Amino acid sequence: MTIIPLPPSPLPLLQTLVRYQLPVVVIVFNNGGVYGGDRRNPEEITGPHKDDPAPTSFVPEAKYHVLMEAFGGKGYVTRDPAELKSALDESFSAKKPAVINVIIDPYAGAESGRMQHKN
Repeated sequence: MTIIPLPPSPLPLLQTLVRYQLPVVVIVFNNGGVYGGDRRNPEEITGPHKDDPAPTSFVPEAKYHVLMEAFGGKGYVTRDPAELKSALDESFSAKKPAVINVIIDPYAGAESGRMQHKN
């Protein structure tokens, strides 16, 4: 198993996987952004740009699995360990390109620090 980050523009990667029917399963741990997206406390947000999202936030619960389906691969979305196990079993057995979009809590791991303030 090789772990690589999903590139900022994943379309060429996903299209290539489907075009050549590569048996690759892409697992996206979707926490809403880089370092958990926008985990700022409302009292920390001030100034003229206070309504702008943090630069580390992405679209909440982005549908990465649908991108794979658009190219003809298989997409899964999971929200709990049982769904993830099922998606892993099915996708590895199929030996076809797939994306598993694992929706996780953006605050999970926040106890280790607030990395968005260190960029």
